[in-house]
Amino acid sequence: MQAERFRSWVLWKEEFSGNLAIFCSDERFANATFEFLRRHLGIERCDLMVVAGGPAFIPKNEIALMERVDLLLKAHEVKKVILIAHDDCGYYKHLHKDLPYQTIKRKQCEDLLAAITKLQAKGIQAKAFFAFVDSGEVVFEEVKP
Repeated sequence: MQAERFRSWVLWKEEFSGNLAIFCSDERFANATFEFLRRHLGIERCDLMVVAGGPAFIPKNEIALMERVDLLLKAHEVKKVILIAHDDCGYYKHLHKDLPYQTIKRKQCEDLLAAITKLQAKGIQAKAFFAFVDSGEVVFEEVKP
């Protein structure tokens, strides 16, 4: 008996794009994030690191995840990293249970900027964005110093 198969319409590409996107695993933002990468940033292909809290692990220097980032930077010749945090993040709400919304958002943006600094120290171009919901639509806003 033959196993059921699915054949993708997407053709294989051997080379790496040199792009890496790091964002939160919150499914509510996933489709909008992929659309943002493609339509706004023009990134058709990229490596992905999708973890709870998104790029929050970079300023915290979580060794296991940083080792994986370093592997991707080297092995896949990553030159550009896109970092995305989002509104109503369960990871940050859990970490900062007693803090008000604006304080948590400020902490997320500070972490994004710290992550940019760490990546730039490795010679990597990095941009950070904060996603939020406005009238039922997901909006991405660049976070700059």
